[in-house]
Amino acid sequence: MAYQGGRDVKHKIACLLGVLLWALIACQSTGILQGSGHEKAFRERYVQNTFYTAMFVHPYRYNEDYLIDLTSTIAELETELPRASVAIPLGTPITIVGLDDTHVLARITGHTPLFRIRLHTQRGTLDDVAKELALVLSKEPPLQSVRPEIRAFVERQEVARGMTRREVSMGWGLPDKITSIPGATGTIEEWTYFYRRMHVFLDNGTVTNWQQF
Repeated sequence: MAYQGGRDVKHKIACLLGVLLWALIACQSTGILQGSGHEKAFRERYVQNTFYTAMFVHPYRYNEDYLIDLTSTIAELETELPRASVAIPLGTPITIVGLDDTHVLARITGHTPLFRIRLHTQRGTLDDVAKELALVLSKEPPLQSVRPEIRAFVERQEVARGMTRREVSMGWGLPDKITSIPGATGTIEEWTYFYRRMHVFLDNGTVTNWQQF
């Protein structure tokens, strides 16, 4: 009984943190697309069309829905916000059903809650939105585009040296936190996955090492 009570308290705290964060994000929003023409074009291209997930998806809770954060807003916070207890494999069918001022809205096969996709783009063009959505949507089964020597690692959800950012996200999804520093030959990135207890290190966008914590 005590264990159940503790778990309920943690869940309520996590929900409260989520509500406060999303309220802050919403206050900063000015809308995704810059006009009705771009919105109409978006609906013609995307709404009620089915795609494949172009990466492994491990969403955050968003009240009763799920959130796929492409903005790194959560990754930059100095805290560990909870992921939902669902994981969506690479190549799962996903259907875009609409958009609001801050999210593209989607349904994923086998899951009842709505998935909200948070973008960087604000008051942008259809091309701006399409570029970001390409991270999470694919018209064709995404494994077809993976290099043959890397494909088996992505299928097994493993990391290997020489992987690109895209290939890491295909197998593991987006990280919880990204730290970037200047290096001798470019930018060195540290991708942190809290739920995997793993750091992945990339030099100029290519995996060089990883370390468990």
